[in-house]
Amino acid sequence: MGCGPLAGPHEVKRSQRPAVVAVLLALALLLAGCGVVSRPGPAAWDDRAAQALTDAGSEVATARLALESARKGRTWSSYTTVLLAEAEEAAGKVEEDLSRLQVPAGRADAAAHVLDLLGRAVDLVGEARAHAVSGKYDDQALLDQLDRLSDELQQAAP
Repeated sequence: MGCGPLAGPHEVKRSQRPAVVAVLLALALLLAGCGVVSRPGPAAWDDRAAQALTDAGSEVATARLALESARKGRTWSSYTTVLLAEAEEAAGKVEEDLSRLQVPAGRADAAAHVLDLLGRAVDLVGEARAHAVSGKYDDQALLDQLDRLSDELQQAAP
C-alpha cells in the first residue's frame, strides 16, 4: 500500500506514521496552548486579580526597600539597579498576565481599577529603577509614592 512501487509522492510509509502522528499531536497541543485570552469564571478572575495585586505590591515593596538600602549604603549601586530592573520586569509580567484574561460580566469596573493599579506599579517601579541608574536614592517624594501605592495595592487585594 504505502511502500510499493505505486506509492505516490505524498503517501506516508508505515514506518513514518508514528513520527507523523507525534508531530501532529505536538503541533495541536502547541496551538491549543497559544490562546491569547483566557476566560476564567468570576471567582477565578477575582482570585487571579487578588494574586496580581499581591505580587505587584511585593515588587513595589522591593523597590522601596532597594532604594532605602542603597541610600543607607547597605547595597552596591549595581546590585540595586539589577534588583529594581528585575522588580520592574516582574511587575510588568503581572500586569501583562492579568490583562490577557477575559474579564467576566459584571467585573469591568473592578478590572479597570485593578489594571490601573498594576500599571501604576509598573510605572513607579520603573521610575525607581531610573533613579537608581542615576544614583539618586534619596528622593523622599518617590519613597512616599511607593509607600502610598503599596498601601493601595494591599487594600485592593482582598
